[in-house]
Parts: sequence; C-alpha cells; structure tokens
Amino acid sequence: MFVTLDEEKCIGCNACIRVCPVHDANKAKLAADGQHSIITIDTDKCISCGACVKECKHEARSYTDDTEQFFEDLRNGKNITVMVAPAFRLTEPDADAMLAHLRKLGVKVIHDVSFGADICTYMHIKAVKEGRCGKIMSQPCPALVEYVLKHRHNLIQYLSPVHSPFGCGAVYLRKYEGVTGPIAFISPCIAKKFELEETGLAQYNVTFKRLSEYMKKNFNYDRSAKFKFDNTSSYCGKIYPRPGGLKDCLQHAVPGLDVRNCEGVSHVYPELDNYAEASEADRPAVFDILSCPNGCISGPGTNYDEKKLFSYMSKANTVGNDAFSQREKQTFKYSLSSDKQFKWFEKNLRFEDFVRTYTPKDPHSKNVTEADIRAAYNTLMKETYVEQHFDCHACGYDSCRSMAIAIARGVNIPENCHQYVVKQAEADRQKALDAQASVENQSQKIMGAVSDITVDIEKICSDTDSIGEKCVQNDAEMTSVKEMLEQLNSKCADINNAVSGIVEVNARYREMSDAITSITDQTHILSINASVEAARAGESGKSFAVVAQEIRSLASSTKDTTAAVEENDKFVSRETDRVLGTAKEIEELVAKLEAAMSKVSANVADTSETGGYIKSMAENIRNTASILNN
Repeated sequence: MFVTLDEEKCIGCNACIRVCPVHDANKAKLAADGQHSIITIDTDKCISCGACVKECKHEARSYTDDTEQFFEDLRNGKNITVMVAPAFRLTEPDADAMLAHLRKLGVKVIHDVSFGADICTYMHIKAVKEGRCGKIMSQPCPALVEYVLKHRHNLIQYLSPVHSPFGCGAVYLRKYEGVTGPIAFISPCIAKKFELEETGLAQYNVTFKRLSEYMKKNFNYDRSAKFKFDNTSSYCGKIYPRPGGLKDCLQHAVPGLDVRNCEGVSHVYPELDNYAEASEADRPAVFDILSCPNGCISGPGTNYDEKKLFSYMSKANTVGNDAFSQREKQTFKYSLSSDKQFKWFEKNLRFEDFVRTYTPKDPHSKNVTEADIRAAYNTLMKETYVEQHFDCHACGYDSCRSMAIAIARGVNIPENCHQYVVKQAEADRQKALDAQASVENQSQKIMGAVSDITVDIEKICSDTDSIGEKCVQNDAEMTSVKEMLEQLNSKCADINNAVSGIVEVNARYREMSDAITSITDQTHILSINASVEAARAGESGKSFAVVAQEIRSLASSTKDTTAAVEENDKFVSRETDRVLGTAKEIEELVAKLEAAMSKVSANVADTSETGGYIKSMAENIRNTASILNN
C-alpha cells in the first residue's frame, strides 16, 4: 500500500470514502479532540488507485514512490535501465529535457514502453486468435488487477494472461536484450509498485510528479535538449495512455473484434460486478478497463491538469494518427503475417515468455450477516424503513446499508453518519432539556433552602448583635468587679496593717503586764517582810501590820488582774492570728479571682471578636442568598 495519510490535515469530509472503490480500505476514527472523524487507511485492503489522493482538497492523502531511492542509487553508480510510460511525453512539457538529463546523470539505456505496448497488443491478438484464452479483461491497469486479486477473486480467471505494456517491455529487456541490472519505470501510476513487486521485473516506480519535482528542485537541466529512445521504433502502443487505447489497437489490427472499454472509478468498478454476473455469451472478447477516467494521462502520479484535458487528448490523437499511419506504411493489411513488426514478433518472441500468472490475496475482510447489519442499524438509531434508506451520502457511501455494513465490519463509526449525529444531537438536546428541568427543580429547592438560610442568617445576625452587646456589658461588669476586687485587696491590706498595729500594742501591753507582775511580786515580798517586822514590833507595829496586810492584798489583787490580763492577751493573740489567717486566705482568693476574671475578660474579648467574624460571614451569606434570590 503506497497511499499515505497526514492525520493532522484530515478533517473527516469523507471525500476519500466517496470516491474509493474499496470502501473497507478507509477506516474512520474520532480525532483526538473528539470534534471530527479521521479517515485512516487499511493497508491490507487499499489498492492504491489514487482516487482519494486526487480527490482530497486538504492534502491529507498523498503517496510514496521510489524517486528518492532511484536518484540515490544512481549517484552511487548503479547501472539502472529506465523505462518510460508513453503518457510522460503527453503530459510533461519538459519530458524530453528531463530524459536527456538522466543520460547525463549516468542512465545508459532508456526505453519507451510504447514498444512493450506493441508487444502487448500482438500477444493479446495471438491469445484470442489462437484460442489461448477465453473471454478476458485487460490488465494494463495495476489498480484494477490489485482490486481483483484482493476483493474479486471470482474474476481472477478472466484477467488477461498477457503482461501489461510495461511488463511486456520489461520481459523483452530481460530475456531478449540481456538486461540484468535494476530497472526503473517512470510511470503515471501509484499502484504500479504492486506489479513491480509481484513480477520482480523492475525495482523502482518513479512517478511523473515526483520525478518532475525532484528534477526541478535539484538540477538546472537544459529545457531545450532533444532526446531519443534506445529501443526500436514503436507504433500503435503510443496511444495506450488514452481511454480505450488497447481497444483501438486491437480493433485496428483485427477489425470486428468485440472489444469494449470502460474507464473511471465511478464506472469501471461497478461494471466489474456486472461483468461477473453477465453470461459468458454476453461478455466481450476483451474488456478494456482503466481505473482513471481519462486513462493514464490522468493518473494519480502525474501532474494532470483537468483544464488541459483537450490539449492532452489532442496531442494523444496526433500521436495516435501518426502511429497508425506509420504502421500502415509498413504494408499493414490486418493480418499478423503481413505486418512487419508483428512478423518480427512472431519469429523472435515466445508467447510463453509474456504470460503472467496471478495469486489471490487475502485482505482479511470480515463477512457480515443480516443480523450484523440489523445490529448496525440499531447502533445508528435507524429503526424505520425511511431511516434505513435515507441515503444522503454524507458518510461517503452510496447508501445507508453500505454504511451499516461498514459499521458491522468495524471500519466506520456512528459519528460519521449525518442522521445519527442529528438524532444524537436531538437526544443530547432532550437530555439538556431534562437536565435544565432538573436544574430548575433543584433551583426551586435551592431557593427554598436559601430562603430558610436567609431567615436563619437573620437570626444569627440578631443573636450575634445580642452576643456583642452582652459581651460589651460583661466587659463593663468585669471591669467593675475587677475594681471591687482591687478595693477588697486594699481593705485586706488595711486589715493586715490594723492587725499588725494591734499585735504591736498587745506586745507593748504584755511588756507592761510583765513589769506589773514583777512589781506585784516585789510588793508581795515587801508585804511579807513588813508583816514580819510588824510582828516583831508588837503593839507598835500593829498599824504597820495593817498596812502590810493591805499591801499584800493589793499585790494579790494585782497578781490576779495580771493573770487575767495574760489570759486576755493570749485570747487577743489567738484571735489576731485567726484574723491574719483569714486576711491571707482572702488575699489568695482575690488573687485567684483576679486571674479567673482576666481569663473571663480574655474569653469575652475572643467571644466578641468571634461574634464579629460570625456576623461578617453571616452578612456575606445573606448577600449571596439575596443574589441567588434575584
């Protein structure tokens, strides 16, 4: 397979499918962006007819040939023989100049395939006249041969046993001229490479277009140079490039021979199906078929310009008239024995050397059943008779059934069907409407929820304001409590000071009591001494005894009083200690209370700040809810 694809340029227009004689050779897939399809190429099924290359307006389809390799090998000194299709001189203005330049580049032998075409004509006449074959289809067109070998095995038996004009010319060079080196064929055809590979008769397929591009890009050749082929003169084979060329040659040699011709992708491939179904009696002796609508002149490997078609045909007719005239001058009298060239062929060429055999190929096509097709219709959402016969051709196929078969074979995708896309779009639209209804329903629920939220937010805002106010009040109360605690602390300090004073006075009082006790003891001793002395004095001492007695009584009384004072002092000390202990406990409690109040104050501050943040958030939610409601 020699047709190529640039996926980045393919937009999925399906023009390639529309013109392709082998629909299964095109396999659709979605592009990476999922926005359009890309039509890829199945190499097993493609016959390289080039119809898609000519039809693609986006230059996504192209082809490969051996031009680059040919010139590289030529530069490396390979002795390459060149064969030239007769269409080259009809379509390329610089044909002779380019061929002359190839000689300068080292090509020693250049042959005109028109000579091979004359051999081809002769061998066909010989095969038909001598009964070497039955009804046959011509095979100069390699795309059609590849089509039969891959997709119409039932027609292989009808392929002409005679090589193509190129094949006949190559066999002649190999077997009769002794050419052993590689051969390059300058051809108008992409598919010619199939024939070269299958027969092994040549190694390079160099298309007109690539040769012209290469020569103009790499060489400054003399466009006025003259050129002459190395082979002996050719005749009617020169008209093979035009539609019905083989037919004209055969009927010129054998008037009345039943030869029919058909050209063009849109005509010839359906005609092959008709040919296969026709009765043997209805088939022509020779069915002359070409894939390109205007023969090899319009081959996909040429620089064919449709605007110049009449110019090409005029030139071909001039060449043809001259060829027929030259043949008649050599005493051509509609018989093989009276034509000098044909007599030479009869004498020097063996028919068997120019016979080609064919081997069928397996394109790995999937057979589909009616059940498969019905399943494909279901995939395409085509349920009714009208839907299954819509046949809009947008997919590139000639009918919805063909598209269903392609789906069943796995070579196309539903997204490539216009009707499917419309239905899918309608289904998507309905889904969108359903989704919209669901959204509206959800929106109603949301609006209800928003309304409830709004009410709750209002309450939050109100409660937050209340919390803020109470926090302010609590802060004021805390300040007042703190002030009272400070006052209580101050009073405790005053109590401590007062108690300290009492303790100090009580200490001085104790000192005085101790002094009085000491005096009392001394007085008691003095009273005892006085009593003793009064007793000694007798009567004179009685009055002193009375005084002594009083002093003793006073001392005793003072002692009792002092004892009472000591008892009171102990009581005062004890109670003072209790007051001091209580004052200390009050101080500790006040300290704890102050610490707790500081924490409470900090918490109140945090609560106030949090309340402000909550209020701010609640207001934002309320604003959002208001926007949603609107």
